[in-house]
Amino acid sequence: MSLSIQDVQYFLAVAKAGQLSSAADEQGVTQPALTKAVKRVEDEFGLKLFERSSKGVSLTSAGQRMVEQMRRLQANYADTVLLANDMRAQHAGLLRLGVTDTSAGNRMARVLGPLLHQRPGLRVRIRVDRSDALAAQVHGGELDLALVPEYEGQPLDAERIQIASDLMVPVVRAGHPLAGRTRISLKEVVSFGWIAGPSHSASYRALQAVFARHSLPSPTVVMDVPFASEMNLSVLAVTDLVTLVPRSFMQHAPDDRFAVLSLPTLRIPRTLVLLSRPGSEWSLLMQTVRDALLALGRST
Repeated sequence: MSLSIQDVQYFLAVAKAGQLSSAADEQGVTQPALTKAVKRVEDEFGLKLFERSSKGVSLTSAGQRMVEQMRRLQANYADTVLLANDMRAQHAGLLRLGVTDTSAGNRMARVLGPLLHQRPGLRVRIRVDRSDALAAQVHGGELDLALVPEYEGQPLDAERIQIASDLMVPVVRAGHPLAGRTRISLKEVVSFGWIAGPSHSASYRALQAVFARHSLPSPTVVMDVPFASEMNLSVLAVTDLVTLVPRSFMQHAPDDRFAVLSLPTLRIPRTLVLLSRPGSEWSLLMQTVRDALLALGRST
């Protein structure tokens, strides 16, 4: 086969984007370079893999069958690179990690600090995204590991190792009409807007399910956010909105500015899990990150 792994990467980028221009921007290459790569793939197999139109490109039936094989090829190549890194330099190499949490108490950051200090040859590439998106990238071999939250019944297409439990709790500003009250009904919360994840996110569906179980309308999302952040709290501090944040996140928030509502029905179970690709080889560096996260989970 005369194809390069880069040709495979470009083919998959075009298949995902459905437009050469968008795929070229994502990959940081020119559109002609991407077009040539697609042609090399089609020529290699003697098949027409894309239909071209004024709206972009779409996979033919042959292209759709080829995509899954190409994904496996890319994932296997990623495993080979990991193995080569380990063989070439015990503690050097590249770690490709995914996270959803960018707060000051991020567990991955607490693990990576000492690891980078101990291993000067180590290089780390971080991707921040939603849990489902990171799981897909792990499964496709684009990431080695991802530390993500998991809610009950949430489908994540990857191997999982539970790191810790991290309950979601309802939070408002200290001067909020519901703050400080010892007895609150869920019905009272309905009239307030929310800072929450998008409607397709696992966190929002878990929140929506609580209201549905009590025959109440779904929460009104005023500010749609991908995950908890300091910016969310900045908005929360000057509004009467409500939000859910991980209990660990509140350890780093000023106590005098925010209040956790006394409402057990809105304390939503959530676990932190470390995702890896099913059947993948674990490099020494991946094992080190896993063990450090597990040790951190036991100590908190």
